[in-house]
Amino acid sequence: MGRFNDFLNRIAKFLRGRNGMDRMAKDLYVFAVILLVINVFFRSSFFHLLSMIALGYSLFRFLSKNPNKRQIENRNYMVYRNRVFNSLRFVKRKWDDRKVYRYYTCKNCGQKVRVPAGKGNIEITCPKCGNTFNKRT
Repeated sequence: MGRFNDFLNRIAKFLRGRNGMDRMAKDLYVFAVILLVINVFFRSSFFHLLSMIALGYSLFRFLSKNPNKRQIENRNYMVYRNRVFNSLRFVKRKWDDRKVYRYYTCKNCGQKVRVPAGKGNIEITCPKCGNTFNKRT
């Protein structure tokens, strides 16, 4: 057990002060694994090269000794990632509600407004800016 504990202590000492696995590094790692699986079926040097670049950058982020810069990059990535996932969630919600509700966008402020379906021509008031517009539901 003594040698194993020494080995673990050396690894802990090496990793001290490093960035570690943040969300961007994890997503890059998953992306690289997906590309490697695709490469098994298509045998493309492009997928292989892209997966190696993603793995390399993920490892670089993991072992980086500049955590402040990596945190800024991760924060910017999370803003973009959340924007993409929120739009996908909205598309799913819109699909789930397609028989009960209709969604319209206010031309004044861009706010999405949900109204009940099957009510005919109605006047819709935007809850954000108060703009009114007529639509057929």
